[in-house]
Amino acid sequence: MTYLDSGQSTHTLRLFRFGVLVLVAFIMLILRLGHLQVAQHQRLSEAASANYTKVERLFGNRGTIYDRKGRILATNRVGFDLYVTPSKVRDVNSLVSSLTPILELDQLGQLELREILMTSDRSERRVATRIVRDLPQDQVARIEEVGARFGGVSVEVKRQRTYPYGEIGAHLIGYLGRPTARELTSRTLAPDEMVGRFGAERLYDEVLRGEHGLRRFVVDARGRPQHEGWAQIASEKVSALQVPTPGRDIYLSVDIEAQTLAYQALDGYESGSVVLMDPRTGELIASVSKPSFDPNIWSGRLTAKAKREIDENPYHPMLDKSVKSYFPGSLYKVVTAIAAMEEGILDPEQPIESPGAYEYGNRIFHCHKRSGHGHVDLNGAMAASADVYFYKLGERMGIDTLAVYGGLFGFGERLLGINGESKGVVPTRAYHEEHSRGGFQHGLSLSSAIGQGAVRTSPLQMAVAFSALANHGVVYRPHLLLESSAVSSQLLEGPPTEGESQLIAERYVPQVIRRLPTASSNIQRVRRALERAVHDPKRATGYRAAPSYGRVAGKTGTAQVKTIVRGYRRLKEQRWEHRDHAWFAGFAPYESPKLSVVVFLEHGGSGGKDAAPVARKILERYQEDIDPIFDVGNGLELTANRRR
Repeated sequence: MTYLDSGQSTHTLRLFRFGVLVLVAFIMLILRLGHLQVAQHQRLSEAASANYTKVERLFGNRGTIYDRKGRILATNRVGFDLYVTPSKVRDVNSLVSSLTPILELDQLGQLELREILMTSDRSERRVATRIVRDLPQDQVARIEEVGARFGGVSVEVKRQRTYPYGEIGAHLIGYLGRPTARELTSRTLAPDEMVGRFGAERLYDEVLRGEHGLRRFVVDARGRPQHEGWAQIASEKVSALQVPTPGRDIYLSVDIEAQTLAYQALDGYESGSVVLMDPRTGELIASVSKPSFDPNIWSGRLTAKAKREIDENPYHPMLDKSVKSYFPGSLYKVVTAIAAMEEGILDPEQPIESPGAYEYGNRIFHCHKRSGHGHVDLNGAMAASADVYFYKLGERMGIDTLAVYGGLFGFGERLLGINGESKGVVPTRAYHEEHSRGGFQHGLSLSSAIGQGAVRTSPLQMAVAFSALANHGVVYRPHLLLESSAVSSQLLEGPPTEGESQLIAERYVPQVIRRLPTASSNIQRVRRALERAVHDPKRATGYRAAPSYGRVAGKTGTAQVKTIVRGYRRLKEQRWEHRDHAWFAGFAPYESPKLSVVVFLEHGGSGGKDAAPVARKILERYQEDIDPIFDVGNGLELTANRRR
């Protein structure tokens, strides 16, 4: 072989090897392309589309809240928010000058707007910043005209929660707010989603809120939606819509007319609560806390000024006083009476001496009437609210026995689970050993017997307890939800017809917590004593609660807060926070109760002089304007005999 033949052979071999390498590389490329086109098609398609598509979360319409007669308490409406994008504004000074008269900006507002528009942060200049929530509709067209002239202004349409009755039902109905950091980690919520923050809005949030949806659309490199040219072709492949599921409508047991009259009945008093309940079912007819707040302001439109005014209000508008616990005073005597009869230490017909004071150990326990009441039986003691009568019962029973019966009525437990509801306090020997200075003292049993000492109850708990007396011993759980489906008001007012079984299955069924394990005769004796507490012509402390239409059973309570100051005028002259709490609780009509009423006036003075007249006003207006619960004929016979 010649040298030339050898070089040619080597060259051929190199070409062959190079060809093999090219072939192998080509085959690998084909295989890789096949893998990408087939096996990885879905993943890569999604990654590619993510570069020119945007996913937007869609929120379903929140369910509407109705009262028991189908009147709207909370619903949705179209709202408008104003945004500015600094990088797009062509003339900052002209824009601020044009927006000032439309938005009624003061000097501080103008300064804040300029700071937003003139920010030097590049990322912030490209982001649309909301400067006004919930624009009035008459301002939208004027603002859009300004935006067209100077640029950088946009108005976004959104769904806004609205409450037609404002502060009248605020604590009961509630409001919406942004989720907290803790809620974002524990629930399937979006940062910009509105959730229930109070009342029924919070209690039934999962029912009202519905489920999220999604919308996917084509955007350019700057994230702006595109609809023409290449975007139109691309959108055919990537656009998708997952329709959100709207929340469900709910019907509450509350009657907004009753809620309104209860709210108005507190006119003239700085702070207090009214609870109206149907003793036959436990349904809440009204629940008022005063002072109130406007939920329209709190549902996404709260300004720093409005929040400061609420925070600085000494009467605490954001505190729901219907579920906060206070000294109940003489209202708690119904527990003492039932306990004493059940324990066999009280003959309700046997008179017991009830002087103006009672000496126990080294302490003197006074009656509200320093001259005393003489010898009284249970009817007389309840009517006159004779303290010494009940001191003696408390002494004989002891605090632990009294606590057992207090717990049976629902005191000391949360009943509705709304607005930071307080359990209250039903004190025992162990409680005082832990919480009281000096531990348990036997005299504390006497204080508990008249609703003082450490006893704390809420107006809601008191409504449940008096409802149990009204219905002869059934303790119902208070309830706010009647129906969670969009049904007509006729369904709520009558028996179901054929085809309504699915809806009926979702309607409220009264829930019995317990039946009082007491003799029905003892309950009836207390009921009779409560009737005397309103209608006894000589002794009744609650006679100012007696309506013109019929007989009422009830009890006044004046709960000492600080020091005893004798005389109604001197009581009124005390500082507000040192005055006594005023209570009235009862049910009507006495013969066949249909409504329980509790009036609580925080530092309101006297149960008989202040709370009882409020209760009478409520009962009479309820009879005249909402539901005639009394047989008018019986009322006419009683009018002439009622004390004035």
